[in-house]
Amino acid sequence: MLVADKRTDDPTVSGLNRSIFSRTRLYEWLESRHSRLLARTPHSLFSPARFVQYNPASHPNVLSADVVTLYWINGGFISPETITHIAKPLVWRLSDIWPFSGGCHYPGDCEGYTKYCGNCPQVKHPSEDDFSRRLWKRKFNAWQNINFTITAPSSWMAKLARQSSLFKDCRIEVIPTGVDLALFRPLDKPSIRERLGIPTDSLVIAFSSLDPNGDRRKGYFELSVVLQCIASSSLSNRVMALIFGREKLSHEFLPIETRYLGRLGQDQNLVDAYSVADVVVVPSIEDNLPNVALEAIACGTPVCAFEVGGMADIIRDAWNGFLSPVSDSVALAENLISILSNEDLRRQMAKNARAHAERVFSLDLQASSYIKLYAELKGKRVQ
Repeated sequence: MLVADKRTDDPTVSGLNRSIFSRTRLYEWLESRHSRLLARTPHSLFSPARFVQYNPASHPNVLSADVVTLYWINGGFISPETITHIAKPLVWRLSDIWPFSGGCHYPGDCEGYTKYCGNCPQVKHPSEDDFSRRLWKRKFNAWQNINFTITAPSSWMAKLARQSSLFKDCRIEVIPTGVDLALFRPLDKPSIRERLGIPTDSLVIAFSSLDPNGDRRKGYFELSVVLQCIASSSLSNRVMALIFGREKLSHEFLPIETRYLGRLGQDQNLVDAYSVADVVVVPSIEDNLPNVALEAIACGTPVCAFEVGGMADIIRDAWNGFLSPVSDSVALAENLISILSNEDLRRQMAKNARAHAERVFSLDLQASSYIKLYAELKGKRVQ
């Protein structure tokens, strides 16, 4: 693994020079500043790939590799042009649409990526020849002779890649993100609730904390309406919100009883949070394949969400959770109330959730899918 910022002692991970005076730090800062100057809003994620100084082609790990997989290359790390220097079979695993867009990471309603970008709704001064068009041209010109193999964690992301002008002729495979099913597993709900001081007769909705001034895609405002609807329902006196994450939400946002767990630094604490919940809500209005939903179903907890992005891969509607029309907070609240009101339904959905995780989202399945793909690209047959 070759990364810009190494944060572990793992000897299989190689990192760049990240001292405070390094060129890496300088280019990262310049790239971030340029992104802020271009983006329409302070919270828009737009990566210009303008200040990039690292060429990975000469790294010993790359030279000795049979196949090279690209993940996230932004933040002043690798430019579209330097990818062309890697003389190896290239797989690109899509975290979002940036690899085939003119700079945005999520498209919203824009379909510019299907043509050649330009008039980008996410930049301050959109025009036919704006920055998004120029970055799209850079990618198009640089990648004329590259035969990428694209892997997408969700069917939704694969669909967008197939529609894109840059990747439409590439081989595109769906390989779902795996979850450690030995760690993220159903636990005994009563005993964990007793340890955390949560009443056994409470109906618990869990969700990660959201910043009202943060990324609009995460659904802060939609969730606030959902909680107001639940507070007005007949279940209001029994429902408790269990919140984990960095942001501590305001009292105005929380019209029901609340337990704030803070930032959970260890995975086992996350497992506990999912396991004590009766249902997890993921209110994103645009997302790929969110880990919160994957980890929740692995712990046998039903999930309610809007029908966006890869959510339909995780949630089979009315089987292991509910999908609601995008941004329809009232429908999302009604689906949550349906689960909370029916113990038999919760119990069956919990079993279905774990079964779905085991069948589709195991680490073994993800690993074997990549091994098969890599062996094929190298010309070997997998036994």
